[in-house]
Amino acid sequence: MGGLGVLLDGQMMKTSYIFLTLVLLISPTRAQLSNSDTLRVYQLQAVVVTADRSNNVLAFATNAASVLTSQEFQSLPVTNVSDILSMTPGIFFFNRDGLGRDPIATVRGFYGGGEAEYLLVLVDGKPLNDVETGLVNWNSMPLSSIESIEVVRGGASSLYGDVAIGGVVNIVTAGTDRDSSIRSSISGGSFDVFNAQLRVDASWNGADYSLFGAKEQNNGFRAHAERHIETVGGSFSLPVSSKGSVSLSTTHHWTRFDEPGVLSNSELNLSRTQSSAYYKFDHTTERKHRAALDGEFHPAKTIQLSVSLSGEARRADVIRTLLLSPEFADTKNRVLSTSRIEASSQLTLDALPFLPDSKLIVGTDAVFSSLASEYYKFFSGSLSEYNSVSASRGALDEKGESDRQNLAGFFQYELFPMPQLRFVLGVRFDYLKDSYDQRPPSEVKALSSEHSAFSPKIGLNYRYLNSANHVGNLYANVSRSFKAPTLDQLYDQRSIPIPFPPFEISLSNTGLKPQHGTSVEIGAYHSVAILPQSLIGELSFAVYSMELKDEVDFDIQQFKYVNIGRSRHRGVELGANLYIHRWATAFANITHQSVTSRVGATSGKFLKAIPRSFIVAGIRGTHKSGLGGSVVIKSAHGIFLDDENTVTLPDYTTVDAKISYYHRSLAVVIDIFNLLDREYSTTGYVDPAGTPGLLYLFPAAGRGVRAG
Repeated sequence: MGGLGVLLDGQMMKTSYIFLTLVLLISPTRAQLSNSDTLRVYQLQAVVVTADRSNNVLAFATNAASVLTSQEFQSLPVTNVSDILSMTPGIFFFNRDGLGRDPIATVRGFYGGGEAEYLLVLVDGKPLNDVETGLVNWNSMPLSSIESIEVVRGGASSLYGDVAIGGVVNIVTAGTDRDSSIRSSISGGSFDVFNAQLRVDASWNGADYSLFGAKEQNNGFRAHAERHIETVGGSFSLPVSSKGSVSLSTTHHWTRFDEPGVLSNSELNLSRTQSSAYYKFDHTTERKHRAALDGEFHPAKTIQLSVSLSGEARRADVIRTLLLSPEFADTKNRVLSTSRIEASSQLTLDALPFLPDSKLIVGTDAVFSSLASEYYKFFSGSLSEYNSVSASRGALDEKGESDRQNLAGFFQYELFPMPQLRFVLGVRFDYLKDSYDQRPPSEVKALSSEHSAFSPKIGLNYRYLNSANHVGNLYANVSRSFKAPTLDQLYDQRSIPIPFPPFEISLSNTGLKPQHGTSVEIGAYHSVAILPQSLIGELSFAVYSMELKDEVDFDIQQFKYVNIGRSRHRGVELGANLYIHRWATAFANITHQSVTSRVGATSGKFLKAIPRSFIVAGIRGTHKSGLGGSVVIKSAHGIFLDDENTVTLPDYTTVDAKISYYHRSLAVVIDIFNLLDREYSTTGYVDPAGTPGLLYLFPAAGRGVRAG
């Protein structure tokens, strides 16, 4: 580890000490109960796929992983997938619209500022990230369609390649092997929120069918923040023989929303619910259509072959404003079309000859993505001009097409040299080719670039304790991950006016190289029967360090993206679940991270907009009478808004609650968000023009109630 523990700062060491003390205090030394009877139904004994692209028990994972089931998050005050993910260690979300419908993720200190993503998000193993930026529409999968969510934190490029430098999220849709049922919900509340969802599961002639639909709309916490969301989808699964099956799934999503933008600190003091006139035109209309064909075959008991072909088409019409100074902004209209086709194959061999306790995974991924983009002039000017003008789309300004081809091969070898020890060795090779072609009136010549990445990983998991009351596993891994620059970072030709020659520039940079990170991680999973049959505890612990080089960052001097960054990501993640009989669960996740720059004048400073620590804790339960509820507390601390670490966003803590009553097939629920009606901002930044004391902030909503 190279003295990793010594290098962690005092607060991280203190947190680790408290956690280890807790483990010692609650761990009985005598066996009282069979762990097969007590621990198997809990989270650490769940079988997950994402961590290894193959079925394995979570407690034997060689990296930090979590799983949340629909039964768990349906009992919590949540509205979308990002709310659910915030219940796991290491992942934190800022929201830009005030209500959490426009969130930005930061995972292990990786933060793209709403322009790029460092978290790979999958739906049943298929990428959900946008082609041009890697960003994710967190509202595109309604909660009714989700069976569970699996999360892997830390670099996972050895299996998943690009983007997975911060982690991987796999949204597992509800299985089609459920009993036939019809489930529906309807709710409404503060800020004119309305939500309706419907799901139908059925079986007929040996085939399983599933259909779902959802509609949501709200008028927003702030002015100019209205949002409409519609989603429909379904799946069809058919066994083709006793040794295989095929399934077809499809999802269609439509979104229309206004963007209220940031508020200066002086505007915020006047009204938290207003929207600056600079953003009066900002609006997005988007539609996305996805389909996938999957096959799974078992030609022999120890052989599994999985093949997949998926496609996606998306079109968006976006009006977006860039605030270039307190006195000047530029608004343009972008119309873009993206498409993506992915083909994957994977062969899994269990119990290799002469090595019965082993597994070999060999696979290939091929992804072809394309982007057609048009920019139209819209409006530029001062605040007073924005206040008085009524603008519409102008002349075509820029037009071009870009694409990315990504071919990859991977393998992972797993071995149990003894029953309590799991060894994993994996590697993946990625080849990427990017290209850009201009279209009139653009004058940029045709461009192309090629990159390759080699991403190895070695991991160990050792079951150090396996008694009647205890099951404990230690793990460690060393890995290398990468993230290629996005197509927008490479080729986006949006012109930005400046008051000196050449009078227009673009932020993109065709010379960008992929970012690479080398990480070391150790951790533990521990399950304990504190009181047999009535009080079960699960603990997880991770300490990590990643050195990132060639980091893509925005250089204010050159006013473009460049490979100037080197950063160090270190942290401690603690998670605990307490199961009280079968009617209540308490949980707590504590994350402390140190993310520092390693270059230039800000070397040693903390990266801006990333919380140094955050805590999520809660309790949920249901009485036999049908009355239930939950309370969740979230707290964020130590967020700097500038590179020099002189401006800090005020720490904030929120409380959300849920009350429910179940009677036969009917449930009545009330969600209360920001129960204490705190006034706070989730993130922000200092004025890029350098005006002393001027901040731009994203305010969050006050108390809100939703019933249904």
